[in-house]
Amino acid sequence: MFGVVSYSVDPGDAAADVVPTHVSGRPGCLLAYLALARGRYFSRSELVSVLWAEQADSVGNGTFNTVLWRLRKLIERPPLSPGSLIACDRRGAVGMHLQAPVQLDVEAFAQRVLPVLSRPLERMSEADVEALRAAIALYTADILTDLADEWALREREKHRRYYLNALGRMMQVCSLAGDYASAIRYAQAVLDRDALREDVHRELMRLFMQSGQRALALRQFELCRAALRQELAIQPMPETFVLYQTIVQGALSAECGAPAHGMPTAVLRLPALIDPPVQRTTLSPRELIESARLHLARADAQLQLSLPFL
Repeated sequence: MFGVVSYSVDPGDAAADVVPTHVSGRPGCLLAYLALARGRYFSRSELVSVLWAEQADSVGNGTFNTVLWRLRKLIERPPLSPGSLIACDRRGAVGMHLQAPVQLDVEAFAQRVLPVLSRPLERMSEADVEALRAAIALYTADILTDLADEWALREREKHRRYYLNALGRMMQVCSLAGDYASAIRYAQAVLDRDALREDVHRELMRLFMQSGQRALALRQFELCRAALRQELAIQPMPETFVLYQTIVQGALSAECGAPAHGMPTAVLRLPALIDPPVQRTTLSPRELIESARLHLARADAQLQLSLPFL
């Protein structure tokens, strides 16, 4: 169900093809709504108010019954029997059987991810890690992207949040294990979905530093700042600038042969961009350019830290 409203029926014959069927329009909306709430039953008036939110007063039971009939005709075909998927309880409420012979990718995703996310990081087991990996693999697209109903938007955002939280948890797990390459991959997957997650930008900067990729850490700051400026017209948070300045100071300390953590704040002045002739003759053009770039980066970080944050 990720991405589109579709279903397929396994004919039970290994030689037979399983052909997915796309269900569109109101029957598709009804199928998605009942599938996501499998085991629950709704009155016809409840379903009308959900599926026809803006025209609920003008939609009668006849219209709903027609949609329900069309849906059943589409999905309850041989080898399935009528009523095997969608049924009514004694009150006439409509729902999808909890024991219906169906497999829902959304349901499988939630069953894997929610129990793990409810546990603290330090209590996660290897089985929990594998469950998160399996859940992340299931999430191939945002749910119900072809539906614009308010309930569908809420469901889409909810499952998207579960997915991002799963990626974030895996980023933490891999980082603690020293698997920085995998942690970086999960962090980048979060930012691919939500480029405004400044906390993830900061973590990715740290991961790049821990894996010895200082240039990529500095570049990540620039990507963060550009995204925030373009989408929200704001600057990064002070802690992001502090981290950026720390990375730049570490680069300059390494360049000068001094320990990064032993540099007093009082002596953090911008060096000359062009070294004295006696020193310049020992540097290649590429080294001169890199030195100037690092000096400018540190000056930029100091300038940004001195500006007020509104």
